[in-house]
Amino acid sequence: MKKEILWLLAARSGSKSIPNKNIKLLGDHPLLSFRIKSVLKSKFKHDLWISTDSKDYALIAKNYGAEAPFLRPDELSNDNSSSIDVVLHAMNHAKNKGKEYDFIGLLEPTSPFIKTEDLDAALNLLQNDEDATGIVAVKESRPNKIFIQKKSKYLTELSVNLDNLKKFTRQSFDKEITPSGGFYISRWDSFISYKSFYNKKTLAYEVDEISGIEIDEPIDWNFAEFIFKNKLND
Repeated sequence: MKKEILWLLAARSGSKSIPNKNIKLLGDHPLLSFRIKSVLKSKFKHDLWISTDSKDYALIAKNYGAEAPFLRPDELSNDNSSSIDVVLHAMNHAKNKGKEYDFIGLLEPTSPFIKTEDLDAALNLLQNDEDATGIVAVKESRPNKIFIQKKSKYLTELSVNLDNLKKFTRQSFDKEITPSGGFYISRWDSFISYKSFYNKKTLAYEVDEISGIEIDEPIDWNFAEFIFKNKLND
């Protein structure tokens, strides 16, 4: 039977900023388990595969309900590996196994607070927009780009921007968004054609500040622990 979406949890080993980040315990559970739990509650028919180079990671993911149909090859497991190639590798595996899906979704363990409701709502939006090729989680961008310039000795660009700022209030700024890392979803055939989750017909799905947290550095981890301990993600 054709299922609606293949969710791919990308979780290679070897994190440098936070050792073994993807399986580090947040509360009593490894980080990657949060993404698995959110998918398993989804109302959409799905498969959930982990793409990892680690047998230990694969076993942990399986214990939480994901499937581990393969180990990611070495050439897709280094610092320079492309997430696009990782997705295409999984899609090719699905094709070879005779499995068919309408959508492909990429999840990263480093966005643990995305809710099932967000995943389902995003898929609903994509299903109902025939022109859209995909949908990506975004969050409000801060600071506004008016407060940013290229690194240099002198604040040449900022000085002009801030001088012009006298004419405006913060409330007059256009709202800006940026990818949150929470999820990337594409129609199956569109991803094969574009080899990207991004094109002019990619929808934006905005998540809140807590859901939009992405853990990259130790300070991000400390913040995530604070959020989890104080149940701010509920």
